[in-house]
Amino acid sequence: MMSINHTFACDRRAEQVSSLAKEILGDAFVTINVVSLKFSENFETNQAQLDAKLVEVSQGKPKKKQIHGEGVGLVDACFDAMIKSYEADFCLFVSISIVDFTLNSHVEHGSKRKSDAQVTVLLRIKNAANHEYAFECTTPSISHSSMAVVEESIAFFINAELAYTRMHY
Repeated sequence: MMSINHTFACDRRAEQVSSLAKEILGDAFVTINVVSLKFSENFETNQAQLDAKLVEVSQGKPKKKQIHGEGVGLVDACFDAMIKSYEADFCLFVSISIVDFTLNSHVEHGSKRKSDAQVTVLLRIKNAANHEYAFECTTPSISHSSMAVVEESIAFFINAELAYTRMHY
């Protein structure tokens, strides 16, 4: 099994929903890990393109996927790629939106240059019921931390919908 090194956390409400989804879904609980990305951004046109490889694991089986997204920057392009990849199978993606995105660096933990400092990204997303969920990730990379909070939030909503569907059908 692959190992991606990052520290992830979510708020209490998201933790409760995720725990319930794990209990309901068991092995069908979905995890998503972006393992590599290619990103380009044109500052003159405000257009960004992202191509990424991810591994989705459910039922203990890893499934590799290629995703592509466009936007005005890294997070927008990543969010676009993830939504495009999953919206055909999950109806809730038409109703979620980003409420807040913040980035903090911890230069006190960096080397002499401090350019390798840990970076914490916090992403808050709301659903159609206006419930907000917060996801946070820390790595030494701005892009990795940014991608990780998006992938974790997307996996959260996938598992929430799968659990809801299983409970009602």
